[in-house]
Amino acid sequence: MQKKLDVVFTIDENYIQHFCVACTSLLENSQNIGRVFLIQDIEQDNKNLQITIDYFRQKYNKEIEKLSLDSKVLENFKITHHISKATYFRLLLSEILPKDIDSVLFLDSDIVVNGSLDDIMKLDFLREDNIHIAYQDGLNDTTYSSKCEYYIFAVYHKYDENELLRLREIGFKGDKYFNAGIMYINLKKWRNDNIAKVLIDNATKYNEHLVWWDQDVLNITFDKEWGELDFKFNAFGLDKKNDTQVFRIIHYTGSSKPWHFRNNHPYKHLYWKYLKKTPFKRYIPEDLTVINVIKWIIPKSIKEFIKA
Repeated sequence: MQKKLDVVFTIDENYIQHFCVACTSLLENSQNIGRVFLIQDIEQDNKNLQITIDYFRQKYNKEIEKLSLDSKVLENFKITHHISKATYFRLLLSEILPKDIDSVLFLDSDIVVNGSLDDIMKLDFLREDNIHIAYQDGLNDTTYSSKCEYYIFAVYHKYDENELLRLREIGFKGDKYFNAGIMYINLKKWRNDNIAKVLIDNATKYNEHLVWWDQDVLNITFDKEWGELDFKFNAFGLDKKNDTQVFRIIHYTGSSKPWHFRNNHPYKHLYWKYLKKTPFKRYIPEDLTVINVIKWIIPKSIKEFIKA
């Protein structure tokens, strides 16, 4: 039997449409998707959520498995900007997801899948560490290999040393920081090591030091214990198109999103491409106003002249 990739999303009521777009792009581009889980902080009778669930059942014959979590358990955790408590749900994935799921691909909902994800299933969490032991007499130094396991695979975020100083003050030792928007997770190891408790403890302990919310918590906890995923599986921070590489997952990070009229992401069109396939295809951006349209069509040279 061919291996299937199980996937999990976490959302609140503001992201139902965007989850629908993300999951549509996933199912359109990857044939070997297994179970799809949705961890929600949404009232059970939410009309848009039910429309979305019915849509996937009817169009793709895919049952979205809804799992609920009361966000009150996370009420003391820091949130700022466009982030909601739902971002912290991923800290508890090992406890929420069924126990027969040993690995899962976590996907943020502000993404589109733009190609097959089959290569992710080829990743092995096992790695070999070379351990060196030096004895006091200096005559019997020994190096041996020990098989260890990564907790996750994720994409390197490329923070420089200055940006990591705040984490070093609380014990972070690694030289790499990952983006937590897309993670291939070793759930079996999370459970064996009781990682959910460690993550929640660290979220509480370092709450006042957090800038990037649960992403900071995950990096503190998995310091040097994660494998690097190719950037094409979490292409974030893009400011221009790249015609030489096909990004498998486009991640729309930041507060400006492709569903905003004034957003200018180079791959904004992909969001709208998949949106048109969904029940939300008649969506009109909230910032689509007369003033914003005028601002959009005025040439840059004229804008600069007016400012001057």
